[in-house]
Amino acid sequence: MPKEGATGSKIPDTGILVFECHFFASFANCVILKMTSPSEKANSVGWYFESKSIVKVQRNFHTKFNKPPPSRNSILSWHKKFLETGSVLDKPRSGRPSTSDSDVERIREAFTRSPTKSTRQASIELGVAQSSIRDVLHKRLHFKPYKMQLVHQLKQSDLSIRFNFAVDMLHRIDVDNDFLQRIIFTDEATFHVSGHVNKYNTRIWGSENPHFIIEPVRDSPKVNVWCGLMAYRVIGPFFFAELTVTKEVYMDMLQLFAIPQIPHIPNIFWQQDGAPSHWGKIVRSYLDTPSPVKDFSPTL
Repeated sequence: MPKEGATGSKIPDTGILVFECHFFASFANCVILKMTSPSEKANSVGWYFESKSIVKVQRNFHTKFNKPPPSRNSILSWHKKFLETGSVLDKPRSGRPSTSDSDVERIREAFTRSPTKSTRQASIELGVAQSSIRDVLHKRLHFKPYKMQLVHQLKQSDLSIRFNFAVDMLHRIDVDNDFLQRIIFTDEATFHVSGHVNKYNTRIWGSENPHFIIEPVRDSPKVNVWCGLMAYRVIGPFFFAELTVTKEVYMDMLQLFAIPQIPHIPNIFWQQDGAPSHWGKIVRSYLDTPSPVKDFSPTL
């Protein structure tokens, strides 16, 4: 029995009931188009030219090929295509030819020899479309574009220092729930103005992460910037006019810029690294001595 929403009619002399379901007509039409051979389509078009009757085409189709007949939409689609193109076959699909094995090997050699090479540069050197190079790298060579990292190189001794710091911090947090709210994390960064590395455009192609790093050159033209971070506040940035940050320069920055911006919270911890300017006697004495404008615990 046909379900609600579908209509049907019998093909004369066959006993076959053909349904046209409003919900699935498009899907069924696509299935018929894919399952029908070119010969079956051609016969259907010929029968339609002779009779101009969809029902007769369906009856002839079932009789000749002993399979369910095509839908009305399929028959009309084949007829229309024949009138427009002179054939019931689909037009050949246009597309880029697949990259040859020799080109794949050339691409592999190029990026193995120079993993930081851009796909644009490789396209120019190898005479292969940039899109094809990307496809080969991803799909055939399974290379991935790893992002370059700009970092300071770590020494073996740094590992134990970082581990001990992490253990100490976890202990302090367990003892005092508000501990992190009372820390000011401070540091300086050096920005080199002689040039830069664009990490977004620089990629290292390979099947495994090479963990490639670049340590900035310290003696090039630069500007030093200081910043302090609290749980809910940023202090800075402060740009040093001096090329070298001495203990006197650092002290002036603390007194005139940083300290006046710090909210009055009891027992604040001031975190700073071991740079010589940070550990000058005048700086340590200033940070460790309570005053009306600051209430610091010992520096971390």
